[in-house]
Amino acid sequence: MKNVLTHEIELFSSESFHTLLDHEVNRSRRYHTPLTLIHLAIETDSDHPQVQHSAEVFAINILNIQLRDTDIPCRRGNEFLVLMPATDEPGGRIVCERLASLFNVPQQTYDRVSFKMVIFVGMTSLPGDSSLTTNKIMQQASAAMQYARDRQLTHAVIYSEIK
Repeated sequence: MKNVLTHEIELFSSESFHTLLDHEVNRSRRYHTPLTLIHLAIETDSDHPQVQHSAEVFAINILNIQLRDTDIPCRRGNEFLVLMPATDEPGGRIVCERLASLFNVPQQTYDRVSFKMVIFVGMTSLPGDSSLTTNKIMQQASAAMQYARDRQLTHAVIYSEIK
């Protein structure tokens, strides 16, 4: 049986996140407000379970402190999604840059465990019109994050800039 570490702090479950994402997409389309999705991937210098656990708890704490109450964060393995209702691209860019600067430092220590961590940040922001769909916003945020990861970019990658 595999020993799985649990977190003291949890974010929205994947199922809840997708339900809220569908709701926010519909709301954005109805009221013509922008919607932003941030996709974060965390990598550490070690695959040791205690290091992975400390890095994930560190990331969750940063997200809980830095995000607004209206933002919707979700964890998927060592990746995170953050849905930001009524947020346009300039607003999302500010959040991405702040998160990247907090995560991408030479050495972290959490709960007496030291590790090096790098975060890859991808973001997309779409206007609240008929072109906004759940699949489109998810695919664009994922593509931006993958672009950052493939090129080892430690600054935020905005989908509209990689087309």
